[in-house]
Amino acid sequence: MKSLLLSFLLIVGFNAFSQTFRPLTGKIEAESYDAISGVGTEPTEDAGGGMDVGWMNDNNWVEYNVNAATVGFYTFKIRIANGFSDNASLQIKSADGTVLSQKTLPRTGGMQGWATVTMFASLPAGNQTIRLFAEHGVFAINWFEAAAGTINIPGKVEAEQFDAAANVTTENTPDTGSGLNVANIDDNDWMDYNVNVATSGTYTFFFRVSNAWGDGLIDIRDGNGPSLGQVSIPRTGGWQNYVTVSTTATLSAGSHLLRIQATRGAFNFNWFEVAGTTPLLTKNIPGKIEAEDFDGVNGLQTENTGDANGGGLNVSGTDNGDWMDYHVNVQHAGPHAFRFRVAGATGNSQLEIKNAAGNTLGSVDIPWTGGWQTYAVFADTVTLPAGQQVLRLQVNRGGFNFNWFEVEEATIPQPKGIITFATLPAKTVANAPFTLNAISTNNEAPVTFTSSNTAVITVSNTGSAWQAIIQGEGSAVITASQAASTSFAAADQVSQTQVIYPVQPSAPTNKVTIDGKRWYQLTNATSSLEPLFDGNTQASVNTGWGKVINEYEAYYPLLEGEQMTLESIKFFDLEGSAANNPMTLSIINNNWERIEIASFKGYEYNSWVGPYPDAQVSEENRFKLNATVGNIRYLVLKIQGVLPTEIEFYGTYTAPSQGPTAVPHKSVRLGDTFGVNGYEWNFEVGNNPQVINEPLMNLAKGFPGFRHYIDWEKLESQEGVFTYNPTLSGGWNYDAIYERCKAENMEVLACLKTLPGWMLDTYPAGERDNENTPVRYGKDFADPLSYIEQAKVGFQYAARYGSNTNVDPNLLSTHNTPRWNGDVPNSVKIGLNLVKYIECDNERDKWWKGRKAYQTAREYAANLSAFYDGHKNTMGAGVGIKNADPNMKVVIAGLVTGSDYIKGMVDWCREFRGYRADGSVNLCWDIVNFHLYIDNATLNQSGTSTRGTAPENPNAKQIIDDYVKTTHEVSQDMPVWITETGYDVNQGSPLKAIPVGSKSELVTQADWILRTSLVAARSGIEKVFFYQMYDDNNGSGMFGTSGLLNWDQTRRPAADYIYQVNQRFGNYRYKETLNSDPIVDRYELDGKSLFILTVPDEIGRTEQYTVNLNEAGIARIYTPQAGSNSMSMQELPIVDGKVTVTAGETPIFVIAEQSSARKAMVEAPAPPVEEQLLHTDVSIYPNPSSDFVSIDLANERNTEVEIKIFEAGTGRLHHKAKVQKTGNKFIHKINITNLPASMYVVEISQDQDRAFRKLAKLN
Repeated sequence: MKSLLLSFLLIVGFNAFSQTFRPLTGKIEAESYDAISGVGTEPTEDAGGGMDVGWMNDNNWVEYNVNAATVGFYTFKIRIANGFSDNASLQIKSADGTVLSQKTLPRTGGMQGWATVTMFASLPAGNQTIRLFAEHGVFAINWFEAAAGTINIPGKVEAEQFDAAANVTTENTPDTGSGLNVANIDDNDWMDYNVNVATSGTYTFFFRVSNAWGDGLIDIRDGNGPSLGQVSIPRTGGWQNYVTVSTTATLSAGSHLLRIQATRGAFNFNWFEVAGTTPLLTKNIPGKIEAEDFDGVNGLQTENTGDANGGGLNVSGTDNGDWMDYHVNVQHAGPHAFRFRVAGATGNSQLEIKNAAGNTLGSVDIPWTGGWQTYAVFADTVTLPAGQQVLRLQVNRGGFNFNWFEVEEATIPQPKGIITFATLPAKTVANAPFTLNAISTNNEAPVTFTSSNTAVITVSNTGSAWQAIIQGEGSAVITASQAASTSFAAADQVSQTQVIYPVQPSAPTNKVTIDGKRWYQLTNATSSLEPLFDGNTQASVNTGWGKVINEYEAYYPLLEGEQMTLESIKFFDLEGSAANNPMTLSIINNNWERIEIASFKGYEYNSWVGPYPDAQVSEENRFKLNATVGNIRYLVLKIQGVLPTEIEFYGTYTAPSQGPTAVPHKSVRLGDTFGVNGYEWNFEVGNNPQVINEPLMNLAKGFPGFRHYIDWEKLESQEGVFTYNPTLSGGWNYDAIYERCKAENMEVLACLKTLPGWMLDTYPAGERDNENTPVRYGKDFADPLSYIEQAKVGFQYAARYGSNTNVDPNLLSTHNTPRWNGDVPNSVKIGLNLVKYIECDNERDKWWKGRKAYQTAREYAANLSAFYDGHKNTMGAGVGIKNADPNMKVVIAGLVTGSDYIKGMVDWCREFRGYRADGSVNLCWDIVNFHLYIDNATLNQSGTSTRGTAPENPNAKQIIDDYVKTTHEVSQDMPVWITETGYDVNQGSPLKAIPVGSKSELVTQADWILRTSLVAARSGIEKVFFYQMYDDNNGSGMFGTSGLLNWDQTRRPAADYIYQVNQRFGNYRYKETLNSDPIVDRYELDGKSLFILTVPDEIGRTEQYTVNLNEAGIARIYTPQAGSNSMSMQELPIVDGKVTVTAGETPIFVIAEQSSARKAMVEAPAPPVEEQLLHTDVSIYPNPSSDFVSIDLANERNTEVEIKIFEAGTGRLHHKAKVQKTGNKFIHKINITNLPASMYVVEISQDQDRAFRKLAKLN
């Protein structure tokens, strides 16, 4: 504490010069006061010496008579010392006691440890008295200085020129102009600037910012007031890659304390510039503008570009509704040609040009250009007014990158009329004259017709119409023409061929029936080819947009015993043509020879055509093939342009020797549906990766299955050098993880994925993605030999962790050099018997990554053939899983595009692997596997959904059934797994679980996760692995918040449910479903029945149901509960073998027991007892609240209570406290004043139980 030997003057005193008003400029020594109360002076140890005013205790003050030259905000720099007070508070007051400013003072290290604090006060001009008032002491003041704002608006302000700031730093910047930038800007940090605004009005604010990974958002505020304007900070590709963004804000004239607040970090900030009605950073048109030089942006980011035509940055992350604003100055009004340099990665993208009023001026469609960094130019012409204006480029359909655009003044030539003249159907010599019809966009001049062969057709104008008169057999070209007119240039002529036959052609007979559902396509088509065979000739066939392969094949396999010969083929030509890109039809015969037999080019309109569009054939033979085609194993369509609307085959047909058989019942073990996805760092921590982290392990072992995402880089970071314990990449100990998993009865599925760096280096810079197809650059995806490197690492892994102890050690190697002194290097180990299953990569049909990462079904089968057994042992020693461990099961990479993909894999095996001795196809996998994220859209990870849905979604059921049925029909009834499924909890995600009634999204996630397991078991899915152990991040992106565990080493409700159900009922097996609503499933273990009841809804519905237990005694009803190790349990008497229960959207588990678990002290029967839950003991009030809430907990447990407050939307933790409960009644008050207005989730934990409550925070 400060020495009491102060040179006290008076407890209340006045300076002899109290009526002198000094100018409020420069430094004013504290001891030169004009009046005081309760303080004194003492020698100071601060720099400069002299005296300070000490003993600024509660309600003490010093006054100064000053003259302020101008009205407005003044920045006060006050030199203070605070040795020990945690609530010291200084106020600046006016003469009438009005508080002008207030600040809590930090500790400074002693009563002579000095620091300067900044405060702001709005002062009138002229003579006045200001009082420095100690609201709470105790502290000392040495001097202060005050200055009016020197920053003028409009003008440019360096970010580091702030007058006050919260939690930010500065650093040297390499940006243009160099100097300093403000850094380390995180959520809710701010910078204050004392500014003078010249005139009232709306101003444009330009911010120079950079952002490596954050989702930054700047708020412009007038002091602590409401937001005046906001602007998003895009990701710019690095902390020192700067772009300029802008927004507008309305300011009154005069002095302002302008606060630039980071509502969301993280980003760097170099300067801001404020402009009036004329923006200062206008781009000129005509001219070229880099995409990243936007003045405003929403939802986009930037990255280094691989475009050779203009390097630097490109805009990326384009999603529907994103936009970029550009302030431009157009030199001359009129038409302007826009050229956009873009890279289309998905096809069917579109960028719109809009003005400030939101009107669409033009647009460009962006097809697939070859990948994210394969650029092309697309153009449109729009009309612009002259002068300053804002152009908005809006992403109407996303999926592309954007490098630059260029605008030139355009001269629009007089448009040509466009004639539409439809194809002429064939006629016979017996037909009457007919009218020729053509229309044009030019209605100022008539359309006229001519005939090239008047011996076949003559034409004449009858005054009201043009007529064609048939003269004889043959063909003639009818040409439609239109001359120029006042507003139009002459139209291009349009010609159609008119064929005249001698007699009507005879239709072929003996139509061959085709099962349209059997066709499968070797691309990511979202619609089937079934409409080609539905009998409807008047509906165009579209198999979907955004295909990763636009020119592809479709296969139709003939079944066992099925035979057909083809004599005639009919295609219905509705509209459109593709002479240079025809659809072709081929057959593959029993000798695996491919023979093209027909093509379709779309030459005619609304009529049937035959197999030879360019051949001159008689009408009698129009649909006939040149020769009968037989010995057919497959029909193959090559699709690359327009399709017919209907196809008909004629010939002979023999049905399959055996019809479809029923899918066999699978008695799925419930516990096998509770697996989880994860990584090595879910078991070991980065600062000590050689040992198992027990807190992490204790959580992980709650899941009976672990799908291990293994990056190939970990096993083989240098080509041919294999590591496991430790891995050269990361130093992880895989041996320890797998040993512990086996000890804890966690079944391991190893998912070997991604490319190692040394293989990725073979790709051009713009094509590098570690999720590319696992081959060296330029290799043939269809050749098994291309995948030899992956098959070799698979062999090494299986030899170590499989069960075969007889592997030749000469084929194995590890990195055996210590990394440093004392390091224990890798060593060869054989047959550790720790891993039974291995998955060959992950989502090999990942269409969203483009062609470099997408494999067709046949290409992936070639990949699997190498991985499985070295393509039937043709690739040398030490290649393939089965050559290391015949017992290890190979699992198909989780598929996302549908079960047809498996058909293509099987057919590749038929052709290139042949048949086993028992006549079955020599397949190169043991387990079928797919991924299923259940949403309210396509269920194929397209991101077009708005939320997740309950797992009983009928579309999800159809997908599951299709996989099971296809596996039964073509993949030898192998087990079918789902290795990724789940839901996000962030409410911005398109895969979010939603709050339902009083249930938070976390509890709904738990309900839907558990019900997903039940849906899977009911459908015959033998294993399920949920995505994933922990969140990837807390953002709104898809899959980011799907975690089942919290990083604070607690379980989310979903993990609670899995743990509880697996512990009590994991060994029960599914037997049958007894009812559909509520769903009643019967499971069985050792003859004992378990009934699981679920209402398949998402609205909080309940239903009563009477369960026939067919036993006497009591019924136990178990309900999973959040925040506990065990389910709640209720007992009800069984009456006549039955019990009536209430089922809801959280599954309940009903089982009969012979006696109650709670025996009374007397013989009289006890009433049903329900276990008390923490969930029922807790209340929160008031709710909503703007300042304080109270947690009220009443129970008999006197143990520690932990309270956490999370933001509902992001999952961010805002408050955490541990409080000891000492009695049956517990009330704890929490100050939430500083929390932003939002929805929050309050988690209350006691012992092993948890309760959750929603809380609404108001301003």
